[in-house]
Amino acid sequence: MRFWPNIAFGTAGYPEKIARRLRAVNITAFIAAPVAAAFALFQALDDLETLWILVAINGADALVWAAVPFLHRFGPLAGPLVLAGSVYVSSFALAAALGTGSGIHLYYIAAAALSVLFFGVERAKLSAAVVALGAIMFVAAQLYLPFNALLVPPATLIVNFVVSAAVTIAILFAVVYYAVRAIARAEAAAEREFARSEALLTNILPPAIAARLKQAKEPVIADSHAEASILFADMAGFTARAAETLPVDLVLFLNDLFTAFDLLVERYGLEKIKTTGDAYMVVSGVPAPRADHAQALARLALDMRAAVARIAERTGRPLSIRIGISSGPVVAGVVGTKKFFYDVWGDTVNVASRMESTGEPGRIQVSEAAHARLEDEFELEARGEIEVKGKGRMKTWFLNGPKPSPSPPRTGP
Repeated sequence: MRFWPNIAFGTAGYPEKIARRLRAVNITAFIAAPVAAAFALFQALDDLETLWILVAINGADALVWAAVPFLHRFGPLAGPLVLAGSVYVSSFALAAALGTGSGIHLYYIAAAALSVLFFGVERAKLSAAVVALGAIMFVAAQLYLPFNALLVPPATLIVNFVVSAAVTIAILFAVVYYAVRAIARAEAAAEREFARSEALLTNILPPAIAARLKQAKEPVIADSHAEASILFADMAGFTARAAETLPVDLVLFLNDLFTAFDLLVERYGLEKIKTTGDAYMVVSGVPAPRADHAQALARLALDMRAAVARIAERTGRPLSIRIGISSGPVVAGVVGTKKFFYDVWGDTVNVASRMESTGEPGRIQVSEAAHARLEDEFELEARGEIEVKGKGRMKTWFLNGPKPSPSPPRTGP
């Protein structure tokens, strides 16, 4: 069962920024209205004939403040203006009728302090005017109104003062607590969105390139790398397979395959550049240089081939991959301003692409430049010279696997 009114009453349809302010107005009204009603009731029961003016003012306040949430339908300023105006007028009237010893004019402090929250920082002039008016009326009440206008017993003034002070503190605490909690939630949401955007950015770009892009100090991000290795991979017979496969099954297959490749790329600390259809491109030694760029890419290629074999065994459908590798200088950079991407260019990239397209299903073909960097650690099978589009005759090799480790020397007799 709900014992506290719905603080969001009347705020539906407003943007969240405005709705938060109106909820703060509702909190104030929901605290002040019952207090005013209780004062009216107790004063009527105590001495209606003497205190009728106080009963009338407090009763009117209770009705006006209870109606404040209903005023939000007339605009975002209707409720706050009516609440602030009624507090200012009735507080002065009550202080004049009962005396400043009752502490009723303390409400000016709460009303003035909360004006910025009620009206918003974009209405700074209105907020400043409300604060200034509240300060003037508070000082005027303190200086010019009697201390005990109705000559009520001192105990009555003390009770009124304590209640007025308590209500002022309660309103300030409740509204400020709500505002701080709302700010904390907004900050937490912003941090989650920031972390999400950071994760998305680093999924699109290498972390080092993403950091440079965020700094916005370079109009164009383009780097030359003297040593790097490029890998292209493509599924053999994919076009025929795609024609025979349901679209959803085809997407699930590619997702399964590329997810396995992505995990391997991450394991070796390499950079996936892009996927196009069933083609997969990886660079090693870019953007961070590494001496073993060719060796790391060779190990990745072997593991990719093994991953394809496992998927084929699991699905029961024939599946093979062509992989091509080349090494040499490349240029890397960020292309575009919308839907931008990180890419690499150069003759090394073109040769690696040709190594894939002229390769054989299930095999890893490497160029002469890659062979020179891999021959000490890997078993390479000479294919001889092949015709490469745009390059003429080129020597190529097939990467079969790592060379076996030499046996440790025997010791002892």
